[in-house]
Amino acid sequence: MVTTGCTGECVRRVPSGPAADEVAYVADGPAPDAAWVGVLYESSEWSDFKLAQELAARDVPVRMIDMERQDATENALSCQLLVSRVFASALERGHAASHVHMAEVVAQAGERGVMLINPGRAHAFEVSKRAATEALGRAGIAVPAVLACAVPADIDPTALVYPCIIKPDCGGRSARTAVLHDEDEAREFLAEAPAATVFIVESYVRSRAGYLTRIEIVGGRVAHLHRRSIAANGLSSYHFGSTYEPYKDCPPDVIAAAERAATLLGFELGSFDVIETERAPVFIDANSVSNVSADCDELLGYDLMAEYATYIAARYRELFG
Repeated sequence: MVTTGCTGECVRRVPSGPAADEVAYVADGPAPDAAWVGVLYESSEWSDFKLAQELAARDVPVRMIDMERQDATENALSCQLLVSRVFASALERGHAASHVHMAEVVAQAGERGVMLINPGRAHAFEVSKRAATEALGRAGIAVPAVLACAVPADIDPTALVYPCIIKPDCGGRSARTAVLHDEDEAREFLAEAPAATVFIVESYVRSRAGYLTRIEIVGGRVAHLHRRSIAANGLSSYHFGSTYEPYKDCPPDVIAAAERAATLLGFELGSFDVIETERAPVFIDANSVSNVSADCDELLGYDLMAEYATYIAARYRELFG
């Protein structure tokens, strides 16, 4: 069993195995003298608790830090190693406090001697698609053209090139995302969009083979590749019914570009969505926090949170013995 109480929620390793629904907690109390790993979460995702339980199963002292709590920043900085599970999509769930607290943690971690997986700069690319796109583009990695990035009232449909894709600059899971084919569709979308949300509009990149390449990064290297089908609405997403299949013959230049992108953005753990074109692999999305649901082990054929935990546990032992 992992050691006793702490300021946050501490995870016990249960005898019957690392199932997420078997996570148990110990009462709050003073932290023992141990190097704690803090899993920073905001939405009680299945994957967050699965990761914590997998770490506990590897005898890593782990605390779940609720980033919505008022004392989240101090709780997080009482740990020695942090793993962010604070998604860009937190804003869609009304969890803006988590983004505020995450920014505070990133700003203060260095001076407090707290390590992060991923490094702090990666969070900036999680919460701004424009920042990630422009950073990759400056480095010579192919990305869509950014046509606009503003609140709806400041986006001019006559200035866009169609088709294009519009989505929140800070968002995820394909929420409020659409392919726009003309000015009328753009006006309709913008009229219904939340007035205070910043949207990014990018050129729509067509796949040469009718699928999107999903790349999972573990330890800064490509760990898994899948082809994900493109739905009737022109988007590729689990939420729109896209199907997955293993991608065993992915071109080496796609793999090399993904690992270079991971290094540039500071992604030890994360994922990329890539459209392969005749010209080059085009990176259309970058996530420093990759999510899976309870059915993904069977769907994808591997246990991503277990692989994350193995990597984090190894880094923990490198740092703290």
